Amino acid sequence: MRMQLDWDGFVNARDLGSIRTSDGSVTRCGAVVRSEHPSLLTPTGWSQLIDYGVRTILSLETGGLEGEAALRNNRPVMLPVGADVMVRSVPVEDGCDQEFMNAWARTGLWGTPLYFADALRRWPNLYGAALTAVAESEGIVLIHCGRGQDRTGILAMLLLALAGVDADAITEDYLLSSRSLESRDANSVTGLDLALAGAGTTARDAIAAAVAVVDDDYLSRAGVSEPTRAKLYELLRRPVRSDAVSRPRTPPPRERPKRSRTG
Repeated sequence: MRMQLDWDGFVNARDLGSIRTSDGSVTRCGAVVRSEHPSLLTPTGWSQLIDYGVRTILSLETGGLEGEAALRNNRPVMLPVGADVMVRSVPVEDGCDQEFMNAWARTGLWGTPLYFADALRRWPNLYGAALTAVAESEGIVLIHCGRGQDRTGILAMLLLALAGVDADAITEDYLLSSRSLESRDANSVTGLDLALAGAGTTARDAIAAAVAVVDDDYLSRAGVSEPTRAKLYELLRRPVRSDAVSRPRTPPPRERPKRSRTG
């Protein structure tokens, strides 16, 4: 069962726990949450986020942008007064890479998993730093971008792959975002389907190709140390320690049943 989180203002938020791993286990709840931009939260939603145990927010950004483009793609997170939460900006893309921008951003394919493998090959250092940031964070970690689908999706894919989740289950998690976002964007699902069909592939194959990039050699080049890899594995696979931040206190979540790129 996917841990959909019904925080007021969000339609696309979930805990990365309760996802089946390839060895028959499941990922741990109360470690990492993925979502759309926190600016969408109401005051009630912020209270739900804090009560859940989130203590670190990692804003996944596109670096190298200026002016309106930077503001549109990397909106700052404004915390409620008194919120005991740390926000950290983490670039996972380089907007100065014109070859990448021409291939993906200016073709309308940026909001799909088609670009994942290319991005991973281009910027191992950025993704290595993002994984390290998750490992070093305090409390439950929330990762987000704009819509919570693509920059968030690629980091969620990396975390789940390191935890032993296979491409089928990672794809299921990714596609849940496009379905969740339909209430905001009526073309969220159909636009993705058309883009994938036009490329002659599927979400599963695109994600499997990206996962295949991430082997031990890649992680070494990305600067992800062996202790960091072990810590990330433990984060998503081991029970919460007794001295860790409290487990989520909200009621059990309910299941919910141009491609402009804002996430």
